[in-house]
Amino acid sequence: MAACGGEAAPSSTTASPDTTAAPVTTAIPTTTTTAVTDTTKPGDNRAEGLSLASGLQQGEAPTEIPDEPTGNVYDEYVAITDDTGILTVNVPAAWSDVEGGAWVDNPFGLDAGPDGIGVQVTSAPSIADWNSTWTTPGVTFGATALLVGSVEEILDVFAPLSGECTYAGRYEYDDGAYAGVLDWWENCDGVGTAQAVIIARPPGEEFTVLVAITMISEADLAAADEIVNSFYVNNLTGDGGALDAALDANYGSAELISGFEPDPQALAMEAGGDIDVSAYLGGECAGFVTSQPDLELVFSGAAGNSLRVYFVADDPSADTVMVINDPAGDWWCADDSYDTFNPTIDFITALDGTYDIWVGTYETGALIPGNLLVTELDANHP
Repeated sequence: MAACGGEAAPSSTTASPDTTAAPVTTAIPTTTTTAVTDTTKPGDNRAEGLSLASGLQQGEAPTEIPDEPTGNVYDEYVAITDDTGILTVNVPAAWSDVEGGAWVDNPFGLDAGPDGIGVQVTSAPSIADWNSTWTTPGVTFGATALLVGSVEEILDVFAPLSGECTYAGRYEYDDGAYAGVLDWWENCDGVGTAQAVIIARPPGEEFTVLVAITMISEADLAAADEIVNSFYVNNLTGDGGALDAALDANYGSAELISGFEPDPQALAMEAGGDIDVSAYLGGECAGFVTSQPDLELVFSGAAGNSLRVYFVADDPSADTVMVINDPAGDWWCADDSYDTFNPTIDFITALDGTYDIWVGTYETGALIPGNLLVTELDANHP
C-alpha cells in the first residue's frame, strides 16, 4: 500500500492468504444506494521516460542551449509543494529558492483577488534572477479550476514570447495523467536559453495545469524530464471537484462500533469512475474512481484496535484499487494484496471518526462488481 500525503500510518498487508476467503455476510446498512455511472476513461498511468531532451511523442523538440552548459546532470532532486500541499513536483536540490502560494498574476483577464485563480509553486536557484533574466533556470507550476476554453486557446494567451525568444513549434502533450499542448521557445534574449510551456488537463478536465520550465544547460534539460514525469495536483477542488470527501457517498453512509457482529460487514457495489487517482494523489496511487466516495464509514469505540477495509471483486481476474481518507484527513492507497488483484488497507491503530472510501478500476470504461468488506479480525481478507 502507498501512503499519500499523510503521517498517521495504516500499514500494508503482507501475510499470506488463507485457503478459504472470508464469507460475505450481512450487508453494511446504508442510507442511500446511488449507482455509479459508467464512463469512458482514458489511460491511467504516467508515461515513463517522457523526454524533452530527446523529443516529444509527436515530434522532435529543439534542444539548443548556451555554449557553456553548467553540467550534464544534477546530483540530487527533491520534492517540493506549494503552501497548501496541493501541488507536488520534483526539482533539482540546487533550485533551493522555492515559493508556493496563491496564483495571483495571470494574463487571462481573470480577477484573481487575494486568493488568486488557483495555486502555484516556483523553484529556481534564485527566483528574483529567474524573473528578471534569461540566464537562470527554474520552473513554475500552477493549477486552476477557473480557466475555460481549449488548452490551445489558453496557451495562445499565456505564452506570446516572440519579443524575447524564437518560437520553435507546438507539440501535443500527453503523459498519461495530463493531456494538452506544449510550446517550445529557444534562444531567449539571444543567450541560447530554452523555454517549455505546457498547458494540460486531467482526463476529467476538472482543472487546468500550467508548467513553464526555463533551461540554460544540458543539466536543465534532464531536470525538465524529471519535472514533466513528476508534477501532480493533489485534491484540487472547484467546479467539478475531485476526490471530494464532502460529497454524498455513492452507496451512502454506515456506522459501526468496535466489536460489531457479524464480522466482516459487507456492501455489494461496483468499483470504478472517471477521476484519475494518480492526477490527484500522485506517486504510487493509481486507478479511476468517482469524485464522491463510494462509502462513508463512521467508526467508533476503536480504543486502539485495528480495522481492515478490503474489496473482493466477483471476478477473481478483475484488478481493483482502493483509496481512503481517514479521520485524521490523511490519504491512503492500496492495490494488490494477499496474492490477489484485490486491495486491502489496514489501520493498525484505528481512529474513531469518518473513513471515506473509494474503490477504483485500472481499465478504461470498466465497472467491476464485488463486495466492500470491513473487519476487525485478522483471518478476514481477500
